[in-house]
Amino acid sequence: METPLNTDFAPAASTETVETLDTGSKTLAANFIAAHAQSPLVPPTGGDFHAAFPLKDDAKVAFVLGDVAGHGAEAAVQAEYLKEAITGCLDEGLTPSDALGFVNAAAEMDPEFPGFATVIAGTVETETGHIEYASGGHEPALLAAPTTAAGPSAHKPVSVQELIGTGPPVGAFPAEEVRYESRQATLPPGGTLLLYSDGLTEARRGRAFLGVERLRAWLVRFLPLSPARLVRKLLGQVRAFAGTRKLRDDAALLALRRRPKRP
Repeated sequence: METPLNTDFAPAASTETVETLDTGSKTLAANFIAAHAQSPLVPPTGGDFHAAFPLKDDAKVAFVLGDVAGHGAEAAVQAEYLKEAITGCLDEGLTPSDALGFVNAAAEMDPEFPGFATVIAGTVETETGHIEYASGGHEPALLAAPTTAAGPSAHKPVSVQELIGTGPPVGAFPAEEVRYESRQATLPPGGTLLLYSDGLTEARRGRAFLGVERLRAWLVRFLPLSPARLVRKLLGQVRAFAGTRKLRDDAALLALRRRPKRP
């Protein structure tokens, strides 16, 4: 018999100094809201980066989350470089796959960017919820939404779809060897797209890694929360799992929610 996945953990009892926790939320369009939580290993900044913003034509919103190899000030500089480059490409109308391809080529030629990063970037049509995304070696994003089953929304079954990688990490290989595919999905009304870095899934309790499945179970459980409360709750669960308030890696989450349709 398969052992059930244990998703309940007591709050961390560690008295270790808590690292800087950056949180925030904002409305991107009339029916879209985003929230983030970011916890760097070496405060005040780290190698994780994220952004969610409306595009110039207001018909789409864009999202980005990435993880530069390394920690501390050097990784933070590289993270800011990639964030500005990718968001700039998306804002100028490049597709997510072309944006990652362009930035990969630029990083290869830039001596100030010696490392590599995993990245997921995409756009969502505000009227239809249609997602186009590309992912360079990044953890699978989780798209969760209540099903159409009858009953109170807080008790409806939740479906979860993984948005998997479509190419290698940015900056890891020469441009002529790299191609990023575009893939499609749909964010329905009431649905939430969760992006995160491997600082969460690679958190450890003894020899056991947290993993995507445990994070997925928590997302289903806490989906009724607002995006701001959701990302804070998930980060708290990760810390409780690891038994410490200071994780071993930079950690970042970004939740993008399409508001439910009004009756």
